[in-house]
Amino acid sequence: MEITIDKIVHGGDGMGRAPDGRPVFVPFTAPGERVRVDPLQSHKGFFRARMLAVIEPSPDRVAPRCRHFGECGGCQFQHLNYAAQTRIKEEVLREQLQRLAGIAEPPLRPIRAAPAEWNYRNHVQFTPVGADKLGFFRAGSPSVMTIEECHLPEPRLVDLWKSLDFENVPGLHQVGFRAGSDGEMIVFEGEPGATPEVSVESSVSAAFVDAEGTAVYLAGGPLRFEIRGRTFTVSPASFFQVQTALAPVLVETVLDLAAPARGETAFDIYCGTGLFSAFLAERAGRVIGIEASPAAAADFEINLDEFETVELYAASAEEALAAIPARPDLAVIDPPRSGVSAPAMRALLRAAPPRMVMVSCDPATLARDARILSGAGYRLTDLVPIDLFPQTSHLETVSRWAKE
Repeated sequence: MEITIDKIVHGGDGMGRAPDGRPVFVPFTAPGERVRVDPLQSHKGFFRARMLAVIEPSPDRVAPRCRHFGECGGCQFQHLNYAAQTRIKEEVLREQLQRLAGIAEPPLRPIRAAPAEWNYRNHVQFTPVGADKLGFFRAGSPSVMTIEECHLPEPRLVDLWKSLDFENVPGLHQVGFRAGSDGEMIVFEGEPGATPEVSVESSVSAAFVDAEGTAVYLAGGPLRFEIRGRTFTVSPASFFQVQTALAPVLVETVLDLAAPARGETAFDIYCGTGLFSAFLAERAGRVIGIEASPAAAADFEINLDEFETVELYAASAEEALAAIPARPDLAVIDPPRSGVSAPAMRALLRAAPPRMVMVSCDPATLARDARILSGAGYRLTDLVPIDLFPQTSHLETVSRWAKE
């Protein structure tokens, strides 16, 4: 069938209408384009289709940089110029909050664009393919394809990946490359006993992380990241923001919306290695971090050792919130992509902080959590999108919530 693409929806697919009026979802398209598509899946209320040809291209369409684009599942927007990418992400964010959260006019500030569209990631993970290759998952498939090029990691990670002489070990699930302010690291993840033998240059660290999250250094030690004049130690099993260049902007936005003050108690829920806690501690009277990951909690203790006004609860959010006797004046929440878990949300609403700042990397789960917060008497006062993930449909947001 031939259809016109009306808009891009959450996840990156274009949406048009079939002759019978049903929505048709087609990846790698652009708003306004006339395309010929092949319906692959017919459902009661919609079609999923693949594009056969662009009949009338959008002026925003560009040539993808990567040979794997369209087959690899990593990028969704390489066929669009960057201005169009950011505009679409704002539209998707607004639509998700309107449709799923019932917020008619989200207080959306202009998107903070990335300073670089390419080679911005400080962390990339591959899956072993065969005896000596590395790959990514195919788009919409559980199968893994060999990758010969990728334009998202920082250039030094590309060089490190390309220089790796790799021989697969049974039980090895992932091979990751990370770039800190003081060097690079290769992280192998797999089952106990799958620890590889490695030989690296002196500036490169290497570690093995088992299924329980226990890390063993094979060479060197942890990475360090310099953010706004502070140094953060990040061990192999710990999460850290994947775009170093925009991490200061993310911190500044959180501080701007949170507005911590002396004498206030701030909760940092899902605090990780302490990125937000360190800067909250400089302004608030007391900071209480909550983190379930043992590796991240250990890094937090190192990174915030200088502060006497900081405490850490190494537990799940729901367990810690139920146990902490203090009442928060402010809560900063940075949940995983799945959003705030239902037990954690119930515990958070019982704690009832007068204002909250939420950091989210998925507009859909933000909208789900927003509906719950709105129903519990919180009002969304500010919403700042930050594009940490160019060429993909993913978007980081920082939102501020005030108790009415």
